[in-house]
Parts: sequence; structure tokens; C-alpha cells
Amino acid sequence: MHRNSVIALICLCCAVLCSCGKAADQSGNAPAETTVQTVTDAQGKVIDVDLTQMSSTMIYSTVSNMMQYPDSYLGQHIKLSGQFSVYHDKGGDKYIFSAIIPDATACCSQGIEFVLDDSYKYPDDYPEEGTTITVTGDFNVYDEYGFKYCQLQNAEMTVDNT
Repeated sequence: MHRNSVIALICLCCAVLCSCGKAADQSGNAPAETTVQTVTDAQGKVIDVDLTQMSSTMIYSTVSNMMQYPDSYLGQHIKLSGQFSVYHDKGGDKYIFSAIIPDATACCSQGIEFVLDDSYKYPDDYPEEGTTITVTGDFNVYDEYGFKYCQLQNAEMTVDNT
């Protein structure tokens, strides 16, 4: 008789545990509720990769990934913040503009080149070097001097007031 009572109690406990709560997935966990927030730039274009919303570790990892596997990011609309930098390519007689993105320890900064439209003239329409800027643009890769370079085309730049 005692044995039947124990078995009945175990069955009752199993029934209670299995019947309570919300629907569960196969691992026994309740389904996660997720929301996807679409972020757009000033012109309403969807931003595919927003580095401004990432931790310093994620920024470093993502930018490193962009440099190592640039074809995976081709055409994606990218948003980033960094310090404005300019380089004069004397061989090509052109200026190259970039946003330098420091990592958490400031030892391994990485830069991403950006190209604004032709209405911007250097130096009149650009900030001083070292100024913090935010840039959005379409990720592109090009070859020059036998090297592959990454850049944001059709870019827009704003000066951060921090």
C-alpha cells in the first residue's frame, strides 16, 4: 500500500510540473520574446551595422572582421564614430579621409576611410583632425597600389558635440 502511495504522489507531481506555465520549447524553456528594432539614418536608410551602439570589445571585433572579410560587408550601410583623420596621397594627389576608432585600451586603433559627396571641399567643409565624428555610409572595397582598401561610400558625416 505504501508503495502505491509513493507512485501516485510521483505521478501527481509530474502532472503538476508538466501542465503548469506557458508553452515551452523542446529544451523546457519558455519561448523568448524578441523585438527587432530597425535603425535608420537621417535619410531613412536602414543601418545594417551600427558600431555606435556596441561595446568597445564588439566594435574592435566587428571592425577587425570587416578588414579580414570585407566581402561579407559589401553594400551594407554602416554607422560609426571615431576621430577625424586626413591623409594626403601625394602619388594620387588626393586626400583620404577616415574615422579612427580606438579600442578599449587605445593601443590598437583602426580606421575606416569614408568618401563624402563632391559638394564637400577640404579643408573648408571638414573638422580639425582629432575631432570626434559620426559617419554613415555604404561599405565598399577597392584595389589601389596592389592593396585592398575598405571605405564607406555615399557617406554622411556629423561632428559630435561631446
